[in-house]
Amino acid sequence: GNARNGSIHHFSPDRRRPCTSKPSTSLLLLLRSRTRPTTHDHKQRPQATRTTTMKIALSAVAAAALLIAAPQSASAWTQNAPTCEEDIRAAIMFRDANVNRSARWGSALKSWYGAGEACPQCADDPCGNHGYHGNWEGLECRGDWIIEDGWSRWSGQKSAKGPCKKITNFHLPDRGLEGPFPEHLKYFPNLHEIDLDNNAMIGELPEWLACMSNLIEIDLEDNDFTGTIPRTWGNLHQLEEVEVDDNPQLRGCIPHGLPANEHGGKVSFSTDPKIGTSWGGTRINGQRCADAPMPDCSHTKIPEDAPMPSKGTLPEEIELPPGHEDMTEEEAAEYFRQRLASHTVHSNHP
Repeated sequence: GNARNGSIHHFSPDRRRPCTSKPSTSLLLLLRSRTRPTTHDHKQRPQATRTTTMKIALSAVAAAALLIAAPQSASAWTQNAPTCEEDIRAAIMFRDANVNRSARWGSALKSWYGAGEACPQCADDPCGNHGYHGNWEGLECRGDWIIEDGWSRWSGQKSAKGPCKKITNFHLPDRGLEGPFPEHLKYFPNLHEIDLDNNAMIGELPEWLACMSNLIEIDLEDNDFTGTIPRTWGNLHQLEEVEVDDNPQLRGCIPHGLPANEHGGKVSFSTDPKIGTSWGGTRINGQRCADAPMPDCSHTKIPEDAPMPSKGTLPEEIELPPGHEDMTEEEAAEYFRQRLASHTVHSNHP
């Protein structure tokens, strides 16, 4: 589907749900004072104590590194914020419910720990700080939708508003994933896109997807879903694209509220020349039918007893190098990656 090309569509911002979570507590900064001796005590202090002794207790490596590189920046917290706690909890619930379903599911979700495969012992941070693809494969954090003169674009992580990053896109196509539509997707509060193209999924499509009011794209082609397109989906007024092609057992009509039949069009961040609703290779009759009322959405809220994000099991302190105040963001991030890699090697080979 268009998802793989990073498609973006128009929609009114009045339905966006802002991130209301408090920032994750996984990033703990313990900053010791910088020791700069006065003239009279210069001879009394050993050289080691006259250097910078600021140290950081790390849980989210990249975020900490970037904060240290620009400690005086008023926008540093926004730019380098952790993933929103509610999004992390939703992702953990999804992982725990599906990682053991099959070998394919296990492989697809193997990076959904810590800061991804590069640092599974770090604090849980699916979004990370290195672009919208994030640390956990298949989850993207593209920032805010910005609509200007009828055209929309992603803000990108560094320009997004709010104290934490939102998981906005779910991409796990082309993996042969089996079983029914994964129910735990309903807990992601900020998804704009779901892409499960070209898997081996079965069963009926869920009515509760209508509760995910931010959705712009639903890409489910090349699976084995059965039944009909739920009429409740007609309530997803922000949708620009629905792809259910090549699900041979899908039948029935198309809810009136879904996008117009597939047609030529242009949307930002996509090279696909067509948008709309497509159903080729199914038994859907192409007729439009009345939308159904909204379903009960109370069960889509994250349970109070849902797991909390891991704070990680990193070394307690990593000392900053001399001259760290002059480091660029990239140099600081690379320094911490190297130190953590060294820690991991020594931990695994005592």
